[in-house]
Amino acid sequence: MRHIRSVVLAIVLVLLPALALGADASTKGLVLIDLGGKKVPLDTLLAKGPVVLNFWATWCGPCRLEMPHLQKIYQELAPKGVQFCAVSLDRGMSKTALEQFLQRGSVTIPVYRDETGTLAKAFKVTAIPATMVLSKGGGIYYQTKGFRPGDEVLLKKKIEGLVTAPAKAEGAN
Repeated sequence: MRHIRSVVLAIVLVLLPALALGADASTKGLVLIDLGGKKVPLDTLLAKGPVVLNFWATWCGPCRLEMPHLQKIYQELAPKGVQFCAVSLDRGMSKTALEQFLQRGSVTIPVYRDETGTLAKAFKVTAIPATMVLSKGGGIYYQTKGFRPGDEVLLKKKIEGLVTAPAKAEGAN
């Protein structure tokens, strides 16, 4: 009986952080929609390597502050096989207006739209900016909400840790 309690406690301690981060979100069937309207299955991106999902909006001040930092991380780590997806939660914004916003900020990260909030709901996004680093298997390896200067340093370290040690990364925190 004591052994069973110890095993149950160990399982709870391992799963609790993952559940708190929304790791029960399955990537199966989730689709991103690029600015041209093309549907891209998330699993297709995950097959290429880890995926960084960043949920943001043009009207979000912290999102605008974070974007240049994400752009820099994207430029450094995309060549190492990391897939980046900036998921705009802007509703009713024209493609042209969104593209102009991105051009003004020199943003070249692949941008997708989630006007209905389907993807945000799947990942339990409750505040933006919200960034999730998904391991190649689709599990949430790291997640952060909001942005304060300096957050990008930890984000980059987490992504680099996943790239350099993918075997131990599945389900890490």
